[in-house]
Amino acid sequence: MGIKSRLLTVLTALFLAQQIVCAVPINEDAALINQIGRGLLSSNHLPTAEFVITSSPDTFDDYFILANVQKKVEMFTWELKFAKDKGELTAVIAHQIGKISNNMPTQARGEAKTNTLHLTDRKGNEIMSYSSKHIYSYEKLNKDKVDLAADRTAIDFMIQNGNNPLAFLSVYGTYLDYDEDAATEHIMNVYDYINYNFPEKLKQGYPTASYKKAMGVVNAQIASRTEADKQKVLTEQAKINEKKLKQANSKFKGMNPWNSSYTTLLLHR
Repeated sequence: MGIKSRLLTVLTALFLAQQIVCAVPINEDAALINQIGRGLLSSNHLPTAEFVITSSPDTFDDYFILANVQKKVEMFTWELKFAKDKGELTAVIAHQIGKISNNMPTQARGEAKTNTLHLTDRKGNEIMSYSSKHIYSYEKLNKDKVDLAADRTAIDFMIQNGNNPLAFLSVYGTYLDYDEDAATEHIMNVYDYINYNFPEKLKQGYPTASYKKAMGVVNAQIASRTEADKQKVLTEQAKINEKKLKQANSKFKGMNPWNSSYTTLLLHR
């Protein structure tokens, strides 16, 4: 091999090594996050906004101001870290938009109180810790009035945008290693909503180990359900859809454009 050939080989190797080193992880790629986020907003006829990555989620009651005044949607690093591919990243972003569309800012406001939240894995190793004077009200509401509702809204957003909503199950399959109880509740919330409203989507599957783990939880939960449990799930899903239609027809829907534009879609589904 001549000197020129060896030099070219070395330069090529250095270039490829630099590309690998400089590659931005998918869940830290601000340009990609904005591309996905704006696509979701556009396809669902939601207001335009910039998606901003932040490591300190201490402004939970400022979502409305950020979205409607500053035209920004905060994406928290501790949530983005669970996205391993573009589909999962879309689910995480859609979930955040879902919080705004479900009027989370007005629901989460409350008396100021400082509290510290520690995020750990199942072995007790701390992943992240932060303090917030508003976190307590978020934690109190996240299951039944914020996070679960945001899941369901985000599924609608993803389907309207042509995405595979089963990416949610993959995300929460990963979350099982950090909070099994919360992850299980989200997994069943997502599965039951998709199964009731979009059963054909369940045939798509999702090509990750965490999705298989989540489906293991689904199968175990379904196997343990009695006939009364199954009927309860159907009744709950019907009530959820009834509530969404009432919300869509409500004279107050125009108070939050992130909510009103979404509910318009529900009326024409």
